[in-house]
Amino acid sequence: MTDTVERASVWAGVAAPVLSFVGVLLATVVSPSFAWTGNALSELGGPTGPVATDLTRLLFNGGLISGGVVALGFGYALFLAARNLVELAGIGLFGLTSLSMALIGVFPLPQDAHFFVAVSFYVLLSLALWVYGAGNLLAGDRTRGGVTVFLGLLNVGAWAVWVATGEFSRPGLALPEVVGAAALAGWTVATALWVRRRLGLSG
Repeated sequence: MTDTVERASVWAGVAAPVLSFVGVLLATVVSPSFAWTGNALSELGGPTGPVATDLTRLLFNGGLISGGVVALGFGYALFLAARNLVELAGIGLFGLTSLSMALIGVFPLPQDAHFFVAVSFYVLLSLALWVYGAGNLLAGDRTRGGVTVFLGLLNVGAWAVWVATGEFSRPGLALPEVVGAAALAGWTVATALWVRRRLGLSG
């Protein structure tokens, strides 16, 4: 029974990015007028607007909510594989990141809470990766720790470039948004497979 729960938690780490990130990408494809250089991703989940439809709202909001909730389930396997208190702190931040992601779908544009939870998601994303990566480094896992810290920097770097090259609210906000989302999705899948090996699970 214990192995079953552990396996389910590990596979939650694989499923969560599929639900969220792939859902968002599909929403961009089926939207009648979405443009990476002209829109923000959140417009796909709004109740009105030229890029949003019932299908894009289902894929975007539903994907973020389901992906965020499933990602919380991955926290158990991460906890079992933790090697020090710093990694545990990173896991806690990962949980808050996952919750923020789900809340983006719960509070779509133009609700007042949307901006707060969206900003929280991207800030927590980097913090979670930095802290967990630092824990990896303390455990002697230099490659994993270095890559994890780099992905957190990549998210911040994308936003820094965006802010440095024009007004924050200009068209094309989807570009820096997708960088952090892709970094988190890739890290989560890779880490789930690593945790699976670390816990000695099969199937």
